[in-house]
Amino acid sequence: MTFALSPDLDVTAAAARLAATGRTRLHGIFGQGSATIQAAMTDPTMLWNRAIRNPYNADVPVAVFENEPPEEQARLIGMAYAEATRDFQFIFDRLRLGQARAMGLAVPQALYDLHAVFNGAAWLDFARRLTGDDRIAYVDAQATRYLPGHFLNGHTDEHEGAGRLYAYVLNVSPEWSADWGGLLMFTDPDGQVAETFAPQFDTLNVFKVPAWHSVSMIAPYAGAPRLSITGWWRINPPEAGQP
Repeated sequence: MTFALSPDLDVTAAAARLAATGRTRLHGIFGQGSATIQAAMTDPTMLWNRAIRNPYNADVPVAVFENEPPEEQARLIGMAYAEATRDFQFIFDRLRLGQARAMGLAVPQALYDLHAVFNGAAWLDFARRLTGDDRIAYVDAQATRYLPGHFLNGHTDEHEGAGRLYAYVLNVSPEWSADWGGLLMFTDPDGQVAETFAPQFDTLNVFKVPAWHSVSMIAPYAGAPRLSITGWWRINPPEAGQP
């Protein structure tokens, strides 16, 4: 199976770290499978939506966004930056895989296969063993792409009624330098950075919800997009229109 879990994973040690700190990471999740995901996400036919926080929770196809005059693109991005100074805001590209499947979108098959694997018995058993939480019954997933200037500022992932138990990030950028940005940063109650996870290839980050965290802005000189599959391990599937 392309997305079979590596037999070398030390789930016991990762589970102990998660229990002690509320976050953990496992390197070498899928091996070649992560390269398959990366290839799908960089396929020219990949459908991307530009996500900027708005009252309608609506994304805009990147092709539509980039067809706007440059001054209009700059205005929208400038508004997001201004809001981010004092409020929750983000800019990045994504494709929600469950929603895409329901809409019948022509997405690289590997991504739909991954979503199915995430909700199969083997992966759900792994998630329950790692967390010690037998309530995990559904895994949602979105492909995400961060380009220069993209970011996700501080928030907890808590959402009333969404049934989010744990958040995860599967990193699939083959090479990444920490000074390119895109760092997953956890902050303590004083607002200080308590720990940072760089987006290492084929590495799964998992943390308990709620937890204050952010993704630092991608530098203009970053040599590649930051690519990952992200989502939540939930009690149940999200309802229509729910993030």
